[in-house]
Amino acid sequence: MTSRTRRGAWLAALLVGAAGAIAAEVAMGVLLYASSGFMRSLTTILAAEGIALAVGLQIAPSGGPGLADRLRRRWLFCLAAFLIAAFFGMLWSFVEGVGQGRLGQGLGLALLGGLPLFACGAVLGGMGVVAACEDTGTLPRPGAAAAFGAVLGFVATGALLPRAPIPASLLIGCLMLLSAGGMIYGAVVSEVLAPVADTPSENVATSVDPALNPP
Repeated sequence: MTSRTRRGAWLAALLVGAAGAIAAEVAMGVLLYASSGFMRSLTTILAAEGIALAVGLQIAPSGGPGLADRLRRRWLFCLAAFLIAAFFGMLWSFVEGVGQGRLGQGLGLALLGGLPLFACGAVLGGMGVVAACEDTGTLPRPGAAAAFGAVLGFVATGALLPRAPIPASLLIGCLMLLSAGGMIYGAVVSEVLAPVADTPSENVATSVDPALNPP
């Protein structure tokens, strides 16, 4: 395990955490601006985002063959989720009446806050499984990096959201962060999981149980 691989895994988790934090804060800014009853709305938004993140983490993929493909699909789903959120955010800003009423605000909560956080949780859960399946145990778990990335995301959103032309522009920036994180982590996964996949079956049998060796 090279130090470059460790840094790549850490940076990918940081970018996912930053994107999730940006989406969470953008959703709060958009929905609270259009809502009455600040504390009730704030509690609802934070609870929905927390549940979405928890469910995403809970559905982590199992290890074994095909783990890289399953994780790749999660990254693609995460990109699609942020693309949907950005599109809905633009509709919210440009089409009058989209955010009015319970239906519009419910869709905003689901698509701006819930879906991106669920997707980030799904990716981070998969990254945790890869770290657990890595034989040497030197691949870092994504939790600390994602939390630090969330801090950076909150700070960046607080600085940029008041200056952004529309809130959805920050979600488009999240797509760039996730694309970079996916490419970095793809290289990490290919380096970590490829040796396991390429191990001959007889060597695996020897390392697992000597009794399986032919006489």
